[in-house]
Amino acid sequence: MKVCIFGSTGLVGNLLMNECLSNKKVEVVKIFVRKKLDIENPKLKQIITTFHTLEIVASEIMGDVVFNCLGTTIKVAGSEQAQYQIDCEYPIKLAQIAAKNGVKTMVNVSSVGASLSGNFYLKTKAEMEAGVTKAIGKGAYFMRPSFLEGDRLENRFWEKVGIYSFVVMNPLLISGARKYRSIHASLVAKAMLNIALKKPEITIFEFDDIVKYSKN
Repeated sequence: MKVCIFGSTGLVGNLLMNECLSNKKVEVVKIFVRKKLDIENPKLKQIITTFHTLEIVASEIMGDVVFNCLGTTIKVAGSEQAQYQIDCEYPIKLAQIAAKNGVKTMVNVSSVGASLSGNFYLKTKAEMEAGVTKAIGKGAYFMRPSFLEGDRLENRFWEKVGIYSFVVMNPLLISGARKYRSIHASLVAKAMLNIALKKPEITIFEFDDIVKYSKN
């Protein structure tokens, strides 16, 4: 399987890249980055680009699956407009290019509670899901985790506080509230790769489904 990964420097994306590099079923791993990462692997091909110049490398966005791990916060992006561009507009642009190149599968990181009637963040994710699905079709899959556990490169103090609170609360989140349990990013990464390999019938994956598909 030949894969493309966007967001490979992020929490889930970096773990996913390593999962793909270590999986015997994956032959080629293309990552699209602004500057070359200090990693060498015979499977790995690093494409240096930005989303402003993505058309220049459009011919590289092809293979068996595109993984979209793009995501940011308003604090990091600087504004709602900038966050919307990264979390929604760029993934849709990727999906459109990938579809033109014959890619039939795209696995995306979204968010629990994504809804067109939700707040700014949840509406942004819902619009991303709708736009990607329109471009890719039934091969579009969406991970909807709650708080992600794991070690980020950047320090997000209040996010860490939130994660700790959710870890403590996890046992109390039962029945329909289980989907709000925090989950380690490594499980999301494993599930994304397995979904790309197995191509299940369902397209939305919340806590229990992510845990299920994280197992080989």
